[in-house]
Amino acid sequence: MIAQHPTAGRFQGRLRAALSCALLGLLAGCASQGQTPLAASLQALWPDDEVTVANASAIPHASLSVSIGDVQGLMVLGTQAGDMTYWPAQHGMVLELHDGGLHATNGLAEDLLGTHYDDGVPWRQDAPASFTLVRHWHNRQGEVVRSEARGMMRCRGTERLPLPLEARDAERCNVSLDWIKGDTTTATYWRDPDTRRLWAVQETPWPGAPTMQWQVARHWW
Repeated sequence: MIAQHPTAGRFQGRLRAALSCALLGLLAGCASQGQTPLAASLQALWPDDEVTVANASAIPHASLSVSIGDVQGLMVLGTQAGDMTYWPAQHGMVLELHDGGLHATNGLAEDLLGTHYDDGVPWRQDAPASFTLVRHWHNRQGEVVRSEARGMMRCRGTERLPLPLEARDAERCNVSLDWIKGDTTTATYWRDPDTRRLWAVQETPWPGAPTMQWQVARHWW
């Protein structure tokens, strides 16, 4: 289903606010809740794994090791508003996370504009968990697409998860998303077995979308 939708405008508004703060930070040294100088958030990406680890070790700010299409390397937290975090990359790409999970992107050939769950984010729930989500995205023609999926999350025992700065015990949860047009996409969450915070994510957010994945290098909570 293709339609113009107010979600696009709301996302652009959030993005403008986040990046406006980032630009002010370059001049005034403003910080995001005291955690990350905004100047640091505009660091370039380092595509080599060893270099990513080295830079994550050297930078004392919240960071992610990210692979989203051609965007690969370390991203530093730009700003935070409640449960929303904004991660600017070189060349204008921005990753937006809600409670550590994928919410939106900006600056890609096809952008995710927003994600809405019917009853809270699934990674915070007991497994198995069923849920419904609605997503809006820009396709390559610049049109806004809206679609809905029924999701099922199943988790298994904890495993040792290697992360850029240290290994952690994490519960692996496999997610299937059945879309209304008959397509199926998948996601994998690695969550803390006690707090259920996400340490790593690998996800295809809609049918035909590029796979998006990231690991927490230095956490922000």
